[in-house]
Amino acid sequence: MITKKVIDTIYKRYKKRPKSTDDLNIALLFEGVHPGHGVEIDGNDLLVNSVPEQSPFHAIPLSAVHAIIEFEEHVAVVLHSSILFLNRDNEGVSVHIKPFKPSLKDKLAGLFAR
Repeated sequence: MITKKVIDTIYKRYKKRPKSTDDLNIALLFEGVHPGHGVEIDGNDLLVNSVPEQSPFHAIPLSAVHAIIEFEEHVAVVLHSSILFLNRDNEGVSVHIKPFKPSLKDKLAGLFAR
């Protein structure tokens, strides 16, 4: 099961992109997810056809992917501030978006704006 602690660990462990897209486990997207996701590589983009075309998660530049991780029921595509979870047994897709944490500068600006 993917918990908040697991998600926090993923963000912490995969802060930076790999030096090359060759270091990503792209084969996992074709072997490990449900075929209904319709995962394709189109040039330098990862297309997930189970996600609507209007969504920013439909076409993801491979250069933006930090990691591709296998879980028991999902395959995770890790980006800088979000994680796309593709279900392995059906066409289900879940997205976790990292919450915005204001910087010290933002906090101080908020105090003086009142």
